[in-house]
Amino acid sequence: MGLDAVVSAFPTMNDANDGRSRSKGLLDLPPEIRDHIYKFLMAKPTNTITMLSNYRIFESEISACQPALCWVNHQIRHEALKCFYNSNLFLAEVSDKTDLATAKKWLQAIGNANVACLRRLALCGWTRAPYGHMICKRWVKVVLDLKEGTIEMEGNGAETEQHPHIARCIEDLRRAYAEMVEARQGRRFDVASVSGLMDGFHGMCVAY
Repeated sequence: MGLDAVVSAFPTMNDANDGRSRSKGLLDLPPEIRDHIYKFLMAKPTNTITMLSNYRIFESEISACQPALCWVNHQIRHEALKCFYNSNLFLAEVSDKTDLATAKKWLQAIGNANVACLRRLALCGWTRAPYGHMICKRWVKVVLDLKEGTIEMEGNGAETEQHPHIARCIEDLRRAYAEMVEARQGRRFDVASVSGLMDGFHGMCVAY
């Protein structure tokens, strides 16, 4: 369904059936139409939603602030936030302690109910590895599917995994994530568990 179809689905402002004029809005639409509107307004398939304040310097990133539509009323807020957190890729760069703290504050601010709606979470940062007598830095980015319990490398992951030290770290991260998913026994992730994932990734970045 395109935007024209969504717009045409809105009721007219005047109800001629009873001769009286009354205003109709978003909540008068069927739930499936509302869901489509939320996705049209909030799903950003080509962007990542970042918790960091410097998102403006990256064309592919936008702010993790809750969209203005979420402040209309309680029902729209509940429906729209579920779509916002479920439909987008949220990114946290956590190799730096300050950035890690910012991401964890964001989790605390949105609360357990909204964290439970998160589906795709990208953790990224600079990690260090031995290179002869020196230390080299490698960029690592993994994407966690918090619904399916899967983890994937993104970007230059193939190059990163070629380094034995980083490959071991990534494998440890995969194993720890799988154990966490199994231990939760189908329960959704909450603030504490996602914070733990961020701490684990940060530890991998600064371990060497």
